Amino acid sequence: MPLDHLALFKNEGESFTIKATQQSIVLILSGEPINEPIAAHGPFVMNTREQIMEAFQDYELGKFGELAD
Repeated sequence: MPLDHLALFKNEGESFTIKATQQSIVLILSGEPINEPIAAHGPFVMNTREQIMEAFQDYELGKFGELAD
């Protein structure tokens, strides 16, 4: 069974219909366009490559905090 498929719709209209032909889990995300540059690497999405590098450095230095048990 194929996994991790992506469908990208045009930013037009107000509704759409999905019909699953087998048991499925569907994640639908929506938002207004931000009209800004996008830089992505690994789990990080920022505006510039420099911001991505800073996010990696912050992560490696433990600046993202910890999850409580």
